[in-house]
Amino acid sequence: MTADPAQPDRLPYPFDRAHCLSPLPHTRLLSLPGLARVTLPSGDPARIAVRHADVVRVLTDRRFSRRAMHTTPGGPRWTLADRYEPSLLGLDPPDHTRVRRLCAPAFRRERVDGLAPSIDGHVHQLLDTFLAAGSGGEPVDLLAVLALPLAEAVLCDVLGVGPERRAPLAEWARRKLSLTSLPPRQARAGHDALLAHCGELLFSPRDGDALVPGGLLDRLREAYDAGVLSRPELLATTVNLLVAGHATTAATLTNGLLALLNHPDQWQTLRDDRTLLGPAVEEILRFDTIADVGLPRLAVEDVSLGATMIKAGEAVVPSHAHAGRDPAVFDRPDAFDITRAPGPHLAFGHGPHRCIGAGLAVLELRTAIGALADHAPGLRLAEPATTLPFPGGSLIGGVSRLPLITNGT
Repeated sequence: MTADPAQPDRLPYPFDRAHCLSPLPHTRLLSLPGLARVTLPSGDPARIAVRHADVVRVLTDRRFSRRAMHTTPGGPRWTLADRYEPSLLGLDPPDHTRVRRLCAPAFRRERVDGLAPSIDGHVHQLLDTFLAAGSGGEPVDLLAVLALPLAEAVLCDVLGVGPERRAPLAEWARRKLSLTSLPPRQARAGHDALLAHCGELLFSPRDGDALVPGGLLDRLREAYDAGVLSRPELLATTVNLLVAGHATTAATLTNGLLALLNHPDQWQTLRDDRTLLGPAVEEILRFDTIADVGLPRLAVEDVSLGATMIKAGEAVVPSHAHAGRDPAVFDRPDAFDITRAPGPHLAFGHGPHRCIGAGLAVLELRTAIGALADHAPGLRLAEPATTLPFPGGSLIGGVSRLPLITNGT
């Protein structure tokens, strides 16, 4: 099989959008029989999978390897700052399976359900601050005042990081998640700072202020002490959990409120019928997947995908965002409709690398959005959405602030 000659040649990734309401770029790729070519942030070539079925295949077929993407001599690189990290995101089975099993108990359904009261407490405490800040009619930034603090508080509760040791995760995550938004040296410096912080958390003398006994990081440290985890695996997994567990949830909550408020009929529908809260969260995840693409895989042997033969040694990028707009799977895919029956979106990925904290993220989103609908039904944008800062060049997209008026009716 060969690629369709009508396909565009080497689209540069990350894709540019003029503002946060710009359509998802290159949806025309969904109608092509093969996989288009893209240029990775590193400048290396790759293919991009956009159709739902092809993305699922890339995420589940073991011939597409995460580890080989980093460890193959002379192979394509994701970014110029890329380094191999033996974390949940960088390993293949069976090593990935071993590390994931160590993390899984903290994110099981019964454990997440047990966190509901504390998450509700965090939400309402932060909501009080948010509403008080806007009581005089001043705009309040949802991301800074509610979304980021909520995600950080819940994540640190799960990881078992004491309040005295919680660090400026937002800035480090911004650097860690950079594709082209920062020079490689700055991106690597952010990663090194976060890695050093994790080393202090995990390996400093246990004086009672670093790790909470019984928290996930405490359990992972015990696994390291028992020889089940290597030091690089422990450090890389801790970085992975800190960044992915806080940046993604905060961005999804912020972008989700933007989508609801930019579709006032949908916000009103949710206010009128709270049974739609679950479907609303699923539609937010499908409609505006905050990471346009998942991390690239390297084909370790020839694989036919659609009308394209992927050669061994070629990189493939799975586009979760385009999969969520596939008309073969979703009716009216470009419409934001919280009343649609939830479908198989890929916002959390699929297969072995599906986000381990998906259930926790959904609970946070439902709790926060439900509380805002209950206690701030008159929320509205403080400025036109098209003027909101929408920096590109990061693995996690979305607006960098969301100023809202809180005292409407």
